[in-house]
Amino acid sequence: MIRVIVLAAVFVSGAALMSLEMAGFRLVQPEFGSDIIVWGSLISVFLGGLAAGAYLGGRIADLGPSLWGLALILALAGGVALLIPAYADAVLEWTFPGQGAPLPQEWESAGAAGHLQVYLPPDLRWPTLEAGLLLFLMPSLLLGMTSPYAARLLIRAIGRVGAGVGTISGISTVGAIAGTLGTTFYLITWMGTRWLMAANGLVLLGLGAVLGLAHLASRPQPT
Repeated sequence: MIRVIVLAAVFVSGAALMSLEMAGFRLVQPEFGSDIIVWGSLISVFLGGLAAGAYLGGRIADLGPSLWGLALILALAGGVALLIPAYADAVLEWTFPGQGAPLPQEWESAGAAGHLQVYLPPDLRWPTLEAGLLLFLMPSLLLGMTSPYAARLLIRAIGRVGAGVGTISGISTVGAIAGTLGTTFYLITWMGTRWLMAANGLVLLGLGAVLGLAHLASRPQPT
């Protein structure tokens, strides 16, 4: 039973991570556009969060993994994801104030008959990276903790390191594929960007609650 619950949590966390990433591109697009710099910045933020989360999740799991610990990680990730739509506009305005479109600059060369307007696109590199860090580093870090923590639980349940790590990696990847295709093919159109982020948060909170109840149910009853 523990194995099924842990694998389900890994699948859902992988799907939620990629759903948040796809929705994140849509969230910042009105302010920053869809330039490759924007994609590169946000992807780097999510990868950095995953790397840090994998490290922290492994260290914490070695202290003593439990369903309650996994429930807390997922619930925290859900709470952060649920709040992103509430402060996203403030973050975008603070990192890139009044820069939604390139502004014209006029110059006149010596002897020219008229003025030439040149549109200079703003530098998107650091504002996009900064916005990505403020919006998505924390949820990606928390969701990145899920796989190593779950692997520790699963290895303890089945007793085989290779099989446990391989199973967790495979299930997480399948979940990520489902989250990517589900978001881009259907959910982003049906729900919109902000509602989809909130829905991901609610799903993760619900999953955390289920894991917490499973932890309580698995505790030995006093005789």
